Amino acid sequence: MASTLIPECLIPIFKYLEDDPVLLFPCILVNRCWCQTAIPILWSNPFSLTKFDSRYGSRRMFSLINTFISTLSQESKNTLITHEIKIPEVANLTFDYPSFLRVIDMLCIDLAVKDWFAHPNYGKISYTSTQIKLLLSILTTHLLHNSSFIDTLKISHTTIIKTTGTTSDIILDIIHQIPKTTKNCFSNLKEFQYNSDTPIMEDLFLKLSHITNSIERICFTIYKNMTISALTLLKTQRNLKELTIQYHIMYDILIDQFAISTFLDKSNTLTHLTLEKLFFPLNYLENFKTLQELSLTDCGYHDYNINDWLTFSLITLPNLKKLVYKNPNPIYLDIFAKFISNTNINYHFGSKLSQIIIQCCKFQNPDNSNLLLSSISSNCPLLSFYSGPISSKNTLELSQLLISCPFIKNLRLHPLTSICSLNNTLIPEIRSSFDPLLLELCKAPLLHLDTLTIVHGWKIQSNIFEDFLKVRQNNGNIDGILRGFNFYWNNTVVIGDLVKICEEYPDIIKCYGEFNGII
Repeated sequence: MASTLIPECLIPIFKYLEDDPVLLFPCILVNRCWCQTAIPILWSNPFSLTKFDSRYGSRRMFSLINTFISTLSQESKNTLITHEIKIPEVANLTFDYPSFLRVIDMLCIDLAVKDWFAHPNYGKISYTSTQIKLLLSILTTHLLHNSSFIDTLKISHTTIIKTTGTTSDIILDIIHQIPKTTKNCFSNLKEFQYNSDTPIMEDLFLKLSHITNSIERICFTIYKNMTISALTLLKTQRNLKELTIQYHIMYDILIDQFAISTFLDKSNTLTHLTLEKLFFPLNYLENFKTLQELSLTDCGYHDYNINDWLTFSLITLPNLKKLVYKNPNPIYLDIFAKFISNTNINYHFGSKLSQIIIQCCKFQNPDNSNLLLSSISSNCPLLSFYSGPISSKNTLELSQLLISCPFIKNLRLHPLTSICSLNNTLIPEIRSSFDPLLLELCKAPLLHLDTLTIVHGWKIQSNIFEDFLKVRQNNGNIDGILRGFNFYWNNTVVIGDLVKICEEYPDIIKCYGEFNGII
């Protein structure tokens, strides 16, 4: 019986349900063991945006803030009363809920407090920014003081109301106020996310670098250069595994040799590296042998010269499972073909690559798309996601890809036409025809296909697409399994009525539509 499972079995199951309180909450009603096992997980990250945006999010957050206010000391409650903040009436609590908290996300806590004040059950028509900051500060301080340890700290540069301050101010104040004996709540910190350009965060970086060296995941969204204190925080972490740096300045790329030097110091432990708008010479990748996921977005300064690309073609990353490369500058498809081939160090089992995303505005050698697809077919049997270029002429290569990579779930196919050249025209003759590729898709079983997307410059005949749907429907009728999928298109010339056809096959097309933007 499921109700007799021991906690060691229940914990991974409940963690899987963590982001869905509607499913997890009933588990506490089964018996005492289930309740005692589920409650700490249910309350480890109660302010998550997933729970906030759910169907009953507003009511849940109102009840959540009420619960945490009820756990405040009488002194803190008196302070709130002095500032005309109502203290909710809550029955005696069964558990010490603040002690279960493992995630501090200041954006979510800020939203929850504001939502609490605005909730109809609060009973006040108006409230001040001073009241909001006071409650936010008292609650956050209380939670940090009472949690045995914080696993994740997320800080965004969110303004509370007008000139009242930011959530960054609150965290920094708390760091200064916490006695040394209680700083241990951050000593086992595993994840730190920071999105801010406020100067006071520099002090926080230095404080954290003194408190903990156990952070495994760091995500910085920066608006200026990487500061010495930020780099110090990176350097002091002994087992940094995942690093994300996003530079948010329009039409500019950050060039920071000190930052790159720090990344290289951590190359032996990093398994995930994500860089956006930070210049990163490709030859440095040879130092990151442990990488499992690599994402480089707009990390080239103008064009890489051919020597840089040749170096890239010689690099071997044997553990790589996910490759993302996005750049507005031209790239060499034959170079990527060689790089992918190098990931396959075990020719009997193939590469570990399962996700490949290659996106740019223009290709230096578009005729070499066949080399890229052939390399993927020969080396990536576990491929489940491909987003990248393909030519209308690559029917043979597509056929081989679909045979060699039977686990494909998501295909996002880009033509070799320059995106920029398509902005001012919808003339079908300039577009690449998707029909030959669609005919190849008809021949493949595509047992795991979940989403097919065609983007940036195709033209498609709706009657050919309908033939593709009929084939999938007939195959489903034969084996008794109708395999539906999602279909999306963008910047595409459609000959016929694609929407009408999608509507006529609801068992095959789960979701469909045209979208805007670049993906």
